[in-house]
Amino acid sequence: MDYAGLDYRNVRFPVDRALTEAERASRYNQGQRGRATPMDFLSVAKVNSEYIDLVDRWYPIKGFNVWLGGCVLLISIGMLFAIYGGVFFSGRTAPVEVVDWIGIVGLTPLFLCLAWAGWWLIRTECGRYTHYPIRLNRKSRQVYFFRQNGTVLTAPWESLFLTLGESKSPLAGTTYDLRAHVLYDDGETVRESFSLGYPSPLGNAQSIDKFWAFLQPYMEAEDGVERTWHHLKENTGYLVPVDNRREGWRWSIARSFMLGAHWPYLQLLFSPFLGLNALGRMLAMSTSKIPQWPEEVERANPEEPDDPYRLTWRDNGPLGWWELYWPLLCTVIGVGAFVGVLGWVISGLWR
Repeated sequence: MDYAGLDYRNVRFPVDRALTEAERASRYNQGQRGRATPMDFLSVAKVNSEYIDLVDRWYPIKGFNVWLGGCVLLISIGMLFAIYGGVFFSGRTAPVEVVDWIGIVGLTPLFLCLAWAGWWLIRTECGRYTHYPIRLNRKSRQVYFFRQNGTVLTAPWESLFLTLGESKSPLAGTTYDLRAHVLYDDGETVRESFSLGYPSPLGNAQSIDKFWAFLQPYMEAEDGVERTWHHLKENTGYLVPVDNRREGWRWSIARSFMLGAHWPYLQLLFSPFLGLNALGRMLAMSTSKIPQWPEEVERANPEEPDDPYRLTWRDNGPLGWWELYWPLLCTVIGVGAFVGVLGWVISGLWR
């Protein structure tokens, strides 16, 4: 869907380049307070008086590549079995014609390539990390980004060039995130980039203004800790349940359907896709490693056990009917419908 920034050739954030005029024009200055309505977009995994932990831009859509790649892989393998079964194992009495061999020689590489592509898509989310956290320390003014290879980038908060990031993809169209650039000493050339915030594939540029209005006070305002705590406790109600754990199957279902949280009828309408995404998300989470901060990062970010502003997933309220049980019902209906249609198509091919 929208995997801009993943460590693959065509979607990496461009580096070793000069800042663009658009990036300069849409810069977010650390000391400039946002005027939009604050929104966290379910981006927070943990917060306390010392630091705040955020999830990466790919976390909200995790599972999409797994189910899409799984479908491509299974269909490709199924077509290969159908081709070879129809020609060599169907009990036909007619000899194998030249046209049969042409079909086999032409289609076998095609479906093998498609099968490899499906497996590649699955591997972009399975067997990696459950998420790639970003930690912002309010007191030490340091930002820590957990890279996709397991190393950690550390940069001073004030040194980051923060701007409106814009990406384009065939399926999601134009999407936006709060982009952080680490610059070389010349202050003009991008050395490394990562995303500090991502609303969803349905977000717009104004969504980033809202996220900045949520994040900036925590790092800059005198009462930022209190304001962040009240926002998360009273307005959001949920923190992402990935602090030192994998998210459970309930949250995988709930998170997959949150794109349509305000439109239950759309959740039902798109339940085959959202339900498959939930299953793909469960597989991705169960096969991936939990990211662990290095010891030097943990030592630099001490946490007071009696901190009154400490919040994690353990402080979440229960998931209710519309958050969990309705999406669960939609998952059963949607996946059941998909399996039924697939079975009907396969049975028709074998007649």
